Amino acid sequence: MVMTNEGQLTLELDVRTAEQQAKIDSFLVSRKNEVERQIASMEKQYRILVDAGFYSEDIEFKYDIVSVTREVDLGTYSGDTFTVELTFDVVKGAVKLFRDEIDTKDGEPKIVKTNTWFTTGDGKIECSSLVGSFRAVKPETLVRKLKEHNESVKFQLELLTQRLSNTQKAIRELNNEFPQAISIDEKQEWISSSSRYGGYTKNVIEVRFEDGSYVMYEVDTKGEKHIFKVYDIEEEALTREDKLNRLTNRLKK
Repeated sequence: MVMTNEGQLTLELDVRTAEQQAKIDSFLVSRKNEVERQIASMEKQYRILVDAGFYSEDIEFKYDIVSVTREVDLGTYSGDTFTVELTFDVVKGAVKLFRDEIDTKDGEPKIVKTNTWFTTGDGKIECSSLVGSFRAVKPETLVRKLKEHNESVKFQLELLTQRLSNTQKAIRELNNEFPQAISIDEKQEWISSSSRYGGYTKNVIEVRFEDGSYVMYEVDTKGEKHIFKVYDIEEEALTREDKLNRLTNRLKK
């Protein structure tokens, strides 16, 4: 025997009980109120940012009200729950706060605006990416933090641009010095400091030769090249006895 929910059957016949219609009306009212609440909340957030002194290029407030049609489960208990297809409005959008970041995807580094998470409450703003913690601060404090962050990013871009220029110049010079090299590329070399502290990476230019030998150079802030590491495959193949014989023969000369 197949049991059919009486409320669902009523809806399928497009005949609703007074109780079902009341639940539908209540849901639609709640959705309308939610749209108004979300818009009011975003307007309040935006006003906090504007009043704090954020520049217009650092904040954005856009939203759309979109009509959607979805199946909704209504009712409170298993005996009187029912599903109905309803059309109602939802809000798409948000108040956005942007910070500067360096983008290198296209090869040429540049500063771009990046959306950063934040939340407001009790007259303060929480923004861990700018503050460095989840501590809420005064809006004016966050304005200063954003300014400091963007100035730091600008300085980092200047350093990166200069480093890339120095690296490209050094690679051109090394191409002239080592025409027999099979590759001359920038890479990151891992420098092991200790078992306790691990290590770090260093930007170097590697000149590699066909037999597996290579030379690594580091480039200073003035664009000057310095030998960082030399790997001679023939040297590495020598045994201790070979090295001793080579030393003895040299001393006899």
